[in-house]
Amino acid sequence: EVRKARNELFDEEKKKHLSVVPRVEKIEVVVKDAKPDDTVTLMMNRYLSTPYNCAQHLHELYAKRSLVAEIDDKMLWDMHRPLTDNCTLKFRHLQEADVSELNRIFWRSCSFLLGMVVDKTFKDDIPVTLHSWPKPNVKSGSFVYDIQLPTLQEWKPNEAELRTLTATFWKMRQAAYKFERLSVSLKVAKEIFSDNQFKLQQLNSLKEEEDPKVTIYRVNDHIDFSIGPMIPNTSFIGRVSVTAVHPITVGDLKLYRFQAVAVPTEQRINHFAFKVLMDRAAKLNKTAL
Repeated sequence: EVRKARNELFDEEKKKHLSVVPRVEKIEVVVKDAKPDDTVTLMMNRYLSTPYNCAQHLHELYAKRSLVAEIDDKMLWDMHRPLTDNCTLKFRHLQEADVSELNRIFWRSCSFLLGMVVDKTFKDDIPVTLHSWPKPNVKSGSFVYDIQLPTLQEWKPNEAELRTLTATFWKMRQAAYKFERLSVSLKVAKEIFSDNQFKLQQLNSLKEEEDPKVTIYRVNDHIDFSIGPMIPNTSFIGRVSVTAVHPITVGDLKLYRFQAVAVPTEQRINHFAFKVLMDRAAKLNKTAL
């Protein structure tokens, strides 16, 4: 029921956004490094066309491998986020020389999905309350999500339980669910997350008088907030494994830190090398603790 209500609010808000789009206006998008012509100028629709649509006009390769777009040489932009003005656009992908920013986007998206995995895997009689995830720290060796499981006091998952969580992740990546982005008012964000005390506390720390916008994302029917940007869809995740769950204490709260590791689809990795990554990702990730 909670999930349904959240999705209805998301759909309502999305409709509102589309209803205020003025009549179709054209914008000029100059795509850089669009070989062989170097730059290509596209006429696109303001507030409707996305970097992904631009990619489709050029070549299937851009649509398939681009993680995010870079707008006006400075801002990283979700592939499915509508463009708002004339701009230059460059497609960013994981074959570049310096991928540190892109790795953080990949890791952040994986943390978001880890919350979704836990939420989906547990039976309805075991309440799951998502708390938060720390800023992506690729060097730590794992991406994480801190979660409250109030009815499981001294839970230590066995191998079979970790494999069940991993299997949910695999199903999600095979489904190629899109990351849908929406920017909403603080008031709407509080309505969407009204059932989650931790998310409400985090939202309440934003100052209402400054009228902050909250960026929320939806993958299939799972909704969470994050500054983004995110990967275009779940098929960008290749090998993935949920490696450990550690009990942690945050203030007075007892939480579980779920940890996992993944590599992007286009990164080929053998079983032995991935096992090394898994072993490392099982050790307690102390980021922000």
